[in-house]
Amino acid sequence: MQVDLNELVNSYEVVPVSLSDPFKSLVVEPSTMEVLRFLPVIAFIALIIVAVWRQAKKFQVKAIGDINQKNKQD
Repeated sequence: MQVDLNELVNSYEVVPVSLSDPFKSLVVEPSTMEVLRFLPVIAFIALIIVAVWRQAKKFQVKAIGDINQKNKQD
């Protein structure tokens, strides 16, 4: 079985993708594009929330308990 490499290469269509607008070649509704534009911002905010939450679990602050004990002593 012989395969003609030129025919194989020519059978695939290459669509160039712009790095400045990677979603340009997609056919989607404008409302979907609005959501896709804000997706990195939403993901960044979610990462910040998760980082703060994880640090809060590691270093728990017991300030409320300390305040209650100080009030009882006074």
